[in-house]
Amino acid sequence: MLIEYMIMSIAIALLGATKKGSKPVFGQLTLTGEKAVDWVKHETKVTASKIWIGSAGLLSDFNLPEWAIEKGIVGLIFPTSEWGNPLLVSQKSILKVLEAKCCDWEAAGAQVENVKIKGGLMAQIVFEEDAPTMEFLRPADAKQFDPYKVVFD
Repeated sequence: MLIEYMIMSIAIALLGATKKGSKPVFGQLTLTGEKAVDWVKHETKVTASKIWIGSAGLLSDFNLPEWAIEKGIVGLIFPTSEWGNPLLVSQKSILKVLEAKCCDWEAAGAQVENVKIKGGLMAQIVFEEDAPTMEFLRPADAKQFDPYKVVFD
């Protein structure tokens, strides 16, 4: 009886210790403690609250693979949902379109600034109203490195 009581007490203590917080600090953390990112896949759709474009080397707080860091310039699209992970954009076919669209949004009055991160600067565009929705598409027979088509709503 005493052993069963001790086991139940330990189980209750462990359940209390694993209780989740009520608000995320910044999306989901990976097992390494770095901030998680999502990957662009066919039919990925995201509504952006802000977009960063700049050197991948500055994003050491995020769980980026080595090959993404070696690419140099990447983009992070932060979703409007506070629970969503930023979307990592490393494909040049998407980055070209995204950068051109950011120029259009800036010309239309969107809030644009350079943000200091880890001793460097990231270009940031913030959408307080009229957050754009983007969808990334590729044909069913596309090969691994075939370009994406970006559709803006």
